[in-house]
Amino acid sequence: MRHPLLYPLRNLYFYFIAWACIILAHAIVLTYFFHFNLSVSVTDACISNSIFALMALSFWYTVRFISIDTGRALFVILNHLIALILFLTLWHYSSFFLLNHLEHDTTYLSFLSGSVPLRLLIGTFLYSIIILAYYLYKYHYTFKQKIIREAEWDILVKESELALLKSQLQPHFIFNCLNSIHALLISDPERAQQMLLNLSSFLRLSMIKDQTKLVPLHEELENSALYSDIEKIRFGDRLIIHTVIEERTLSILVPHQILQPIIENAIKHGLYNYTGVVTILIEACMKEEQLHLSISNNYDPEEKKQDGNGIGLKHVRRRLLLLYGRKNLVHITDENGIFKIELIIPD
Repeated sequence: MRHPLLYPLRNLYFYFIAWACIILAHAIVLTYFFHFNLSVSVTDACISNSIFALMALSFWYTVRFISIDTGRALFVILNHLIALILFLTLWHYSSFFLLNHLEHDTTYLSFLSGSVPLRLLIGTFLYSIIILAYYLYKYHYTFKQKIIREAEWDILVKESELALLKSQLQPHFIFNCLNSIHALLISDPERAQQMLLNLSSFLRLSMIKDQTKLVPLHEELENSALYSDIEKIRFGDRLIIHTVIEERTLSILVPHQILQPIIENAIKHGLYNYTGVVTILIEACMKEEQLHLSISNNYDPEEKKQDGNGIGLKHVRRRLLLLYGRKNLVHITDENGIFKIELIIPD
């Protein structure tokens, strides 16, 4: 930890300006209250306070190496008492020596000798103030660094968790797609080939994007359309996807690949174990200066819902929490055979 008065160096200027004010006050007191002439008063004030100011710069190293974090209060007090005694002794004799050689007024020299207890008392007070100021700076600096480290750690943890979510989600998605391709290899090789090409394009886009990054909504819709095309090849006319998108929402930034797991969830719970047509509706609009994305699908309420651990929706919730720090960004409704997931993307 650097000396607070030397780094940056401009702090030293303010330090000496403060001591210049003390010197001025000292000279005024000697002149108007003790009736010494101006030259004597200025000499006393300059020498006494200049030596003190220079020596006080070294107090920082005492504070730096005598930390009260140890919990040994007696040890800290004794060390500072020893430092104070050494400092007062050195300061008193050095300033006393110089003043005795520079001033020959017997009245002043008598005053100088008689004022030693008062000078030592004032020196003790100034020492305490400076030490306290150094300690306050030290703990402010330490606290600030702790906040910075915690913020950096939080960012690192979030990035690591987002990367983990991505590593968990992609194998889950690939597994489902490969199952679909496998089902078409014998019955319709051409559709299987097209599905494989679409999967390749989708994966290439997902690999070059970072899960911590945001992309415009229009780009996210294009990426999710690649996945939708994969599933349309598998389910044919049984899967219909409509989009209702407000034009002003297209440039809003959203988390990359946030729609794919929700569309996958809609297909899974809408089409599996159901022979009818499922319509997935993707909507985007602005409400109260926030982007609202919703994905809804119909399903047969009489059919048993597809079992699953809900890994896609869990990942969506967790990603939004990590990115925006809010837990209320995912809303789910299930009414009259319509399952709807609404995402709120803060501005």
